[in-house]
Amino acid sequence: MAQAGVSSTKYVWYVVRFCIAGGALYLALRGEDLRQVAEVLLGLNLWILAGAIIIYVVGQLVFVARWCVLLKVQSITIGFLPAVKLHFLGLFYNNCLPGAIGGDLPRAWYVTKHTDKKLEAALSVFVDRAIGLAGMFIMAFGCYWFIPEQTRAEGFDFSLKLGFLRGLSEHKWLLICIGAALAAVIFIAASRSRGRVLSGRVLGGIRQRAASVRTKARQSIHIYCHKWPAIAFALLLTFCCQGLHVIAMWLVGREIGIAAPAKYYFIFFPLSWLLGALPISVGGLGIMEGWLKVMFMQVGAISGKEALALALCQRLIMLLASLPGALIHLIGAHLPKDFFVDYQEPVA
Repeated sequence: MAQAGVSSTKYVWYVVRFCIAGGALYLALRGEDLRQVAEVLLGLNLWILAGAIIIYVVGQLVFVARWCVLLKVQSITIGFLPAVKLHFLGLFYNNCLPGAIGGDLPRAWYVTKHTDKKLEAALSVFVDRAIGLAGMFIMAFGCYWFIPEQTRAEGFDFSLKLGFLRGLSEHKWLLICIGAALAAVIFIAASRSRGRVLSGRVLGGIRQRAASVRTKARQSIHIYCHKWPAIAFALLLTFCCQGLHVIAMWLVGREIGIAAPAKYYFIFFPLSWLLGALPISVGGLGIMEGWLKVMFMQVGAISGKEALALALCQRLIMLLASLPGALIHLIGAHLPKDFFVDYQEPVA
């Protein structure tokens, strides 16, 4: 029964996240002629779009190489191909499914099936995520720092003007509904006695293994701290893979007709990924698109339909590149070959 209560709360949270995604997407689309946006998208050169997808996929392979470096620091070798499968599985979970756990926890869970160093392998996923987030910050704010002051003052402002905040105030009912839904989820989770009992049992189990886990975690972190050349190399790979993604979107933006300098792409897109990583929407749906639309409209004579078309192209590319993860999950390719063992009934 306790499990049923937890499941119902989980589904309520899914509904809340879909509502937030829908509201954010509505704000991003508000004021635009969707037919004109569709015309921009349909007018894209398919070769440019295909090239952008290929560049994005190559960037994901660089992500995998970075993760393999972090695994090697812990003396874990699972092979590049299994790592690719696990990465694209996580990409699918992150971009296509509504769960709150994103793609990191499934990747951390399944990588433990490939090695005996389970805690160390799982920890590598979260170190990988931390390095990725650090790379986004460094890339975005590094590029912002090197923009000339005059150009920055004339065409670039993080204050998010252009009526965006006024648009929020015009839709107070939407924000109130979202806030009420969040409050309801918190209240339901706190009021369920079964949920509290289940949480107590989980915490009790965690305490029993806490000493061993803390010891292994400290040892793993100690190894990472003393392998700073590998961490530095992983950070360089971060700039490479994220840079490939930005270049892919710059090519699409040029095809659309967005004349913003490339440096703005290296600011806006990493920050959009950071916003998309917040577990309040479904894969950052609506939040990333709204951010990109508002920011690109500030850097020149860029129409809302062009900026929105670019943001939607990023979403399309991410979804298409995530589809191999669905196939990997369906055929069980994310598990080691010896995971499934034939079982024979004992002979009487």
